[in-house]
Amino acid sequence: MSFTDLPLSFQHFQQNKYIFIVFGLVIAGTIVFNIVRLKKMKPSDKQFLEEHPDAAKVYLGLKTLVVFGAVTVHSVDAEAPALFSEGGKNGFYAVPGKRMVEMTYTSSRPGIIHENVTQTHGPYKKELIIIANKNYLLGFDRGKEIFTFGEI
Repeated sequence: MSFTDLPLSFQHFQQNKYIFIVFGLVIAGTIVFNIVRLKKMKPSDKQFLEEHPDAAKVYLGLKTLVVFGAVTVHSVDAEAPALFSEGGKNGFYAVPGKRMVEMTYTSSRPGIIHENVTQTHGPYKKELIIIANKNYLLGFDRGKEIFTFGEI
């Protein structure tokens, strides 16, 4: 049996096997990267919560079906935020009181002429009032083009 006698799908695989190998390596690398990132993040979560047992959790806005949008927090009171990730949701810890948060919203959607259309709003600074041991959602209203903040 020669190479030309093999089924079309196997021939196609043989011709593009390097693409499949690279694609598999990228997926495996992404999985390993996320596992390592989450493992490294957990000790810092515990340390922050030990120092601030009354800290509130502020979850960051979620993506929608067509438009991918992400709220990125650059600083809380001019310091790096204490980030967490749980159940696929990202956020940051905030100690009670008035907190000045610097954030950006970036959205990306499929385009007609270009492959993707990306918009960035910010960076903006917003004062948030945090109550101990509460959960909040920090999002972005695309229609009004403003950041939203509320208890969940």
